[in-house]
Amino acid sequence: MLSLGGKTVAVTGGAGLIGSFLVEDLLALDARVVVVDDFSTGSPAHLAAVSGRIELREGDLEAPGVAARCLDGAQIVFHLASRAFGVGYGAKRHLEICLHNERVTNNMVEALAARPPEFVLTVSSSCVHRDDGPDTFPELPVYDGEPERVNSGYGWAKRFMETKFTMLSQVAGVPVAIARPVNIYGERYRWRGTNSQAIPMLVHKVMSGMDPVVIWGSGRQRRNYMHAKDCATILRRLVEANAAGQTVNVGFEDTISMADLVTAILAATGANVRTVFDTTRPEGRFVKSANSTRLRSIIGEVAPKIGLRDGLVRMTDWFRGLPEEDRRPLHG
Repeated sequence: MLSLGGKTVAVTGGAGLIGSFLVEDLLALDARVVVVDDFSTGSPAHLAAVSGRIELREGDLEAPGVAARCLDGAQIVFHLASRAFGVGYGAKRHLEICLHNERVTNNMVEALAARPPEFVLTVSSSCVHRDDGPDTFPELPVYDGEPERVNSGYGWAKRFMETKFTMLSQVAGVPVAIARPVNIYGERYRWRGTNSQAIPMLVHKVMSGMDPVVIWGSGRQRRNYMHAKDCATILRRLVEANAAGQTVNVGFEDTISMADLVTAILAATGANVRTVFDTTRPEGRFVKSANSTRLRSIIGEVAPKIGLRDGLVRMTDWFRGLPEEDRRPLHG
């Protein structure tokens, strides 16, 4: 076991959806937390409750020298920073997304090789998997076919990241664990309008009064979803369990169809609107869930503490607190 209490722990992307929950988790262990963020997707509001207990090192990890400065003195590093949007944004920007994330990866690896910390956990994505793979996927080899088509730029970038962090471990002797979250949602999402991801997009459509609610794809596509707070806890536990050398799915086997997800959102909000499925829009792979056998073998029995129903209630409460301009109806 690896104790995080009293350690200097850096969290890149620490003001983001998962990162901000992870920061709170680490503070509860009495870790000295350094948050690295440029607030391009994260928000200072996510850290407001703990702002006096963290060290904030603001900087764009794409820029040369920023990673070295921001990671200075870190004993443990959680690398969550990346540029990821919904499939609507990525459809025409695969190269842009890949290059952005590649620049971040290269700068991070160079900085960590120059000053090796005690442990690194880097966050990849289930987008590295091929579309025609098993519905409930194990930790497949990183270059098993093409990555998820609707997120190919991001998927390739995460494949390259996994490869480079593995090489970092081999060459510099840095213990590295790789986590592959599946579909993470939560109320600290940084709103991105029509380019938002599935759950925040659907919550927005329902609560802004769109009628009918347009759902991308057939509605039969199925996903496993996990709240960001549960994801953050699992990431922390993987480091505590010293999962060096492991690539681990952060997700579970159970799924919900997009149609049933919309029904659950309607129940959470009390809204009464029609739904329309637009099959001309991309829906990604048909079923997306994770085999959790390896995860459980490393950290023991684990189950989400925030079920989907409670998570959606948290999302609707979050939506009501958004600025008025972010609560206006969207189209498409």
